Amino acid sequence: MAERSLSGLTEQEAAEFHGQFQTTFLTFLVFAVAAHVLVWAWKPWF
Repeated sequence: MAERSLSGLTEQEAAEFHGQFQTTFLTFLVFAVAAHVLVWAWKPWF
């Protein structure tokens, strides 16, 4: 049995989770920046 950390995840599971988290966060960040740019283009002083 693999040794589990305080989070209950193995090293490999934690690495997989971290990779997915980074991808999801980057996607969210891109959408948020795009939304801000579009609102700024629509009403610069909104």
